[in-house]
Amino acid sequence: MRPFGTAAQYVVLPSEQAVSLPPNADLAAGACLGIPALTAYHAITAGGGVANKNVLVAGGAGAVGHYAIQLARIKGARQIIVTVSGPEKAALAREAGADIVLNYRTDDLASSISDATRGQGIDRIVEVDMAANMNTDIALLRQGGEVIVYGSSTPEIGVPFSAAIRKGIHMYFFIVYNLDDSVRNVAISDLSKLLEGNQLIHNIAVRLPLSKIAEAHNLVEQGRVMGNVILEVH
Repeated sequence: MRPFGTAAQYVVLPSEQAVSLPPNADLAAGACLGIPALTAYHAITAGGGVANKNVLVAGGAGAVGHYAIQLARIKGARQIIVTVSGPEKAALAREAGADIVLNYRTDDLASSISDATRGQGIDRIVEVDMAANMNTDIALLRQGGEVIVYGSSTPEIGVPFSAAIRKGIHMYFFIVYNLDDSVRNVAISDLSKLLEGNQLIHNIAVRLPLSKIAEAHNLVEQGRVMGNVILEVH
């Protein structure tokens, strides 16, 4: 939420935002953690967490989704189901710890998830694109289930009220920048411990020098990579 700092070689930060990395972690891992891992951590732990719950991570090969799978496993989810768009992304999701990986373009999600959960449905969905998946999410959730939303492909979303209210669906929207300091501090502390214990996989797709920042933006905008694009400043 600051006007300065993007693509800069040097930037001045409030001290609480300059988080020390453990000796075993390189700067690239630190670059991945800031927004993706904090987003994933809050999506998994907010509102009572995921212990003994059936969790669906939408877009499990993405930067946030990849961490969300790992954190759901660490935080005791009963079953982690992930949606992806192809076999390479499915492999990434399985490597991260997914129990079931489904292709949202070709698989029958409703039938597959009903079978996997013995007809109970999903307890929590970690959602990357609420605009695209609103109706599907409501159909997949159990009675009283919840969808944790951190992204949308459009700025406005229509809610199918009748379907949502009949199931008593809970919808929770958040952005990392606006989290309470106490919540951020707990997340940073826990993620730092996991990092120190080498318990996290960092999906770094490409490393580029700062001089190639335009290429980095193109890679992300065009969806040509699976994972984080890291800019290295020397």
